Amino acid sequence: EMVQRYTFRYFWDFAHPQSGMARERNTSGNTVTTGGSGFGLLSIVTGIERGWITRQEGVDRMLQIVSFLQICEKYHGALPHWINGATGQTIPFSTFDNGGDLVETAFMMQGLLICREYFDQNNALENTLRDVITDLWEGVEWDWYRRNNSNVLYWHWSPQYQWQMNFPLRGFNETQITYLLAVASPT
Repeated sequence: EMVQRYTFRYFWDFAHPQSGMARERNTSGNTVTTGGSGFGLLSIVTGIERGWITRQEGVDRMLQIVSFLQICEKYHGALPHWINGATGQTIPFSTFDNGGDLVETAFMMQGLLICREYFDQNNALENTLRDVITDLWEGVEWDWYRRNNSNVLYWHWSPQYQWQMNFPLRGFNETQITYLLAVASPT
């Protein structure tokens, strides 16, 4: 339980105050991480189930996060690897990685979809939460990341550098969740 509690505390206590998202590190200032925040969403569910926070506190944090995600810069629906937690603007991860990061987006969407299932009560806040999560998930243009309808998804796209990183998602690794979400998406 100690490992779970400390993991929860990292995502809960050190979350960015405006976005509610997980910081890249506890000393990262305004830099929040898309994939790490997706993992952190599961700690909210754990925190509720363990009694460390109330369901209402969890819903409030989730609404803070999804409201922030609605205004963040997106690239054909995909989120960047790093985001400024105060402004929603992209923080480049590297020289050519200043646009959509499909794998980080997939990690976020996986966490959001789990929360969409968990927060299943029929009330205004949880109904809104589920609707916003659905809109964010369906807003990702998974097929855009096929790069000219090729038979593979590509990890990165940048409005400035386009497909310059040229990294197809292949193999049994962290790319598998991306494929599963792309196949399941209605777009």
